[in-house]
Amino acid sequence: MADQQRRIVINLPRAPRPDETVGLNIVTGPLPLGAEIRIRTASGRFIGSASPFGRTDPNKQLIFQLSLSGRYINGSRLEIFADMLDAGSSFPRAPTEQELVSVTAWIVQQ
Repeated sequence: MADQQRRIVINLPRAPRPDETVGLNIVTGPLPLGAEIRIRTASGRFIGSASPFGRTDPNKQLIFQLSLSGRYINGSRLEIFADMLDAGSSFPRAPTEQELVSVTAWIVQQ
């Protein structure tokens, strides 16, 4: 299963409160039509996915924003896992460094 996922660890500036939201900025390289990068917490909770709509410029990065309730984060260390489904495939794989370029997070101030 480890070769089917990519582990990402983000150190937040502090532990979010349960009533706060953590925003995630997902930067991808160009993705093929129908491809989907899925993001989950370490416990398996689905956060969301990054999937292009229509044709994308092969020279440009794509940016997706997701959010996660602070109640699902223990402490200031956020561990998430990403997997990728190619169009027409039912078997996930780990996204490459060119497909999933970066993930950053911040605590949304209430």
